[in-house]
Amino acid sequence: MAKILISPIGVGGRFKSQVNYDREYQEAYYKIGDISYPQSRFMAAVLYEHFKLDGIVFIGTVKSMWEEVYRFFCETNGVQKNDDYWLDLACKIDELKYDSPLNSLDLSPIEEILGQHSKCILIKYGITQDELWENFDRIFQIVEWLNTGDEIYIDITHSFRSLSLFLFLTVTFIKDLASEKQIKISGVYYGMLDVTRELKYTPVVDLNPLFEMTSWIKGAYSLQSYGNGNFIAELLKAQNENQLANQIEELSQSLNINNVNAIKQKSSILRNSLQKSVPKTPFQYLRKTLESFVKKFARSSVVKESEYHLELAGWYFENQRYATGYITLAEAIITYLCEIENKDIRNKNAREEMKSLLHKRDIENSKLAQLYFKVNPIRKSIAHALLEEGNHAHDVRDAINNSKHYYQELKKIFQTGRIE
Repeated sequence: MAKILISPIGVGGRFKSQVNYDREYQEAYYKIGDISYPQSRFMAAVLYEHFKLDGIVFIGTVKSMWEEVYRFFCETNGVQKNDDYWLDLACKIDELKYDSPLNSLDLSPIEEILGQHSKCILIKYGITQDELWENFDRIFQIVEWLNTGDEIYIDITHSFRSLSLFLFLTVTFIKDLASEKQIKISGVYYGMLDVTRELKYTPVVDLNPLFEMTSWIKGAYSLQSYGNGNFIAELLKAQNENQLANQIEELSQSLNINNVNAIKQKSSILRNSLQKSVPKTPFQYLRKTLESFVKKFARSSVVKESEYHLELAGWYFENQRYATGYITLAEAIITYLCEIENKDIRNKNAREEMKSLLHKRDIENSKLAQLYFKVNPIRKSIAHALLEEGNHAHDVRDAINNSKHYYQELKKIFQTGRIE
């Protein structure tokens, strides 16, 4: 396993001349925590030394100061600089433009100086969407190059501001898509050159909390849309908030298995926990989202069971969990009949009796019975994994397209308190 730094390279600054770029970075007094790194021009070199890294991936355009990268790291690594290569590289870069081909430069000598686990990646300016996607493809090749368990450190100090943002989002995407490689993002760093004059040094800021925020957002979306709280639970456990994590996990599991009683119980427990103090982590910003989610399921005992089942089915449909939705919708109808006929909704024989009631001559033509005769065959097909003969693709499409309509029609009937 290797620790790799990914660092963009720009064209340098205009600190000596306001007309031309100096093709180098201004020396800065970098400081990481309480440790100082005086008189360094490359943020990448500071991070490399501080974290004892194994390699660097430099990303830049054809106009980036590759010749300065070569010179600097030749000196740093005690390697004799090839003056002919340095001059040829500098002259070529001076002639190139934003639309020059990426194969105009040979950066292999730089990679050799940087050593094992290092790489130079040329990208476009990213002016158009096509260029942005081409850049993404080239940066994404890093995944194939990395080994399982490698750690990534990201430096977004230099180069185009758009490239820093693009790199940040790309690596987020890479982390999710390349989960099988278990690549760890160990830090996202920015050398705050803007405050150097005021502080008399350049603080190196770890922006990893912002990167972690993307994980919390992903977890909140997964919970709110699909009832899957496992991701948020993992994040909470990493913060040693095990009790809250377990409660979210238990509610998620209850929703996934569609245990109605457990859903009500677990959501009520979680709602009570959320009314108390919550950890001062990114979770505090998702608290209202989670409270809104839990409120859908933590219903008062005054609410009829049939209404609760119906609303639960509606939530499943809304979030495209059609199989569970149809199972819940069919059971909601039987529960509704049990309530009308004063039967025990949890008694198996009573529920079977209500199913038979729907087939009686004076009821079978009612709206309620007709809806049940449409919903129940879909439920049965789902229960048998759609294996019965005669189940075709258009039946599946019809079931999906009609789901919300059936829910709305039943809602109207349930509001009457009668068999309609």
